[in-house]
Amino acid sequence: MNIQPRESSTEGEDCFTLCVSSILNYKEFSPFLAVWKQCGLLYSEDPERGTPKLAPSYMTVEQELRHIHRIDLQIRREHDQTDVVKQIMTHLHQNEPVIVWVDVFYLQYNSLYQVMHSAHCIVLSEYADGKFGFIDDFYHLKGNMDEQDLIQALDLGMTPLIREGTRFRYATLDITDAVRKVPERDFYAMLHHNQTILGGESEELRSQSGWQELVRPLAGIAAIERYVQSTRSYMEHVTELTEEFLDNMYSDLAGISNNRYLYGHFLREGIPHDPELSKLIDNYDYAAQRWNLAANMTLKSLYQNVDRRHQMLNRALGKVQEIIAIEHQACEMGKSLVANSGFSMMS
Repeated sequence: MNIQPRESSTEGEDCFTLCVSSILNYKEFSPFLAVWKQCGLLYSEDPERGTPKLAPSYMTVEQELRHIHRIDLQIRREHDQTDVVKQIMTHLHQNEPVIVWVDVFYLQYNSLYQVMHSAHCIVLSEYADGKFGFIDDFYHLKGNMDEQDLIQALDLGMTPLIREGTRFRYATLDITDAVRKVPERDFYAMLHHNQTILGGESEELRSQSGWQELVRPLAGIAAIERYVQSTRSYMEHVTELTEEFLDNMYSDLAGISNNRYLYGHFLREGIPHDPELSKLIDNYDYAAQRWNLAANMTLKSLYQNVDRRHQMLNRALGKVQEIIAIEHQACEMGKSLVANSGFSMMS
């Protein structure tokens, strides 16, 4: 398979979205950046630690790609190493690229090799003579890896992903029934649905089975205030802000930033219907920048001494508090665009 690293990535892409884009691009699905279409805010708490979490996603990634675009993403979670390797090889022999989650601790080209256990995504493109060909768009790299090295790296047992209960994970993409152009009605329906989620008004969300499993869930922009208050309360009741806590907080904030950047690519699909959407895109790009600033301040606190971590984290939470007004502005702008589109009459 002649899969090549993309010439450049865009703001908001992480290792997983880069892998998806790489495969869609290889399959000649040109609007690959438009597939990221959900823009929400969902607060909950870790059931074991009680620590606050804030996420932009309210659908699974499988649902997100299937919705409108009808892209079939199959994520396999397995326990048996031998079965996983056989399944991956079967796909590769069928000229089907495979996304695999790997532990960077075992990737010789990675700066964290033999330093830290952390999950990462790459695309496997072929297998021959005991070596796997791979693409790592995050590092703009194409290379080969010995079979035993990959087998070792596939084990997520020492990474945080092991909390989800499976040691091995891989994914494939099928675009047989894919929709390459977003219909106008579907575009405004998605925009309307996201604004409903951000307004905290979605009964559909609350009726989902997964909602009942969350601890103290809250949807919408109000979730930001809850997140800030809960994080500050947590900080007051612990003597030390651990690296694990700060790393999780960084991941939450960076994830929201990435989500806002990527959502802009979906919104661009609607510009032919209404050029005013460019203003909403600018607003979400600005929100993404501010979320990223708060995330980077949280990351910086990891390298401060224990006494200064509280101070740096309070500054980061102050930045998060400031984003509430930006998110409200974007939400109201989105509602106005939906109203002006006549979506309610179309539906």
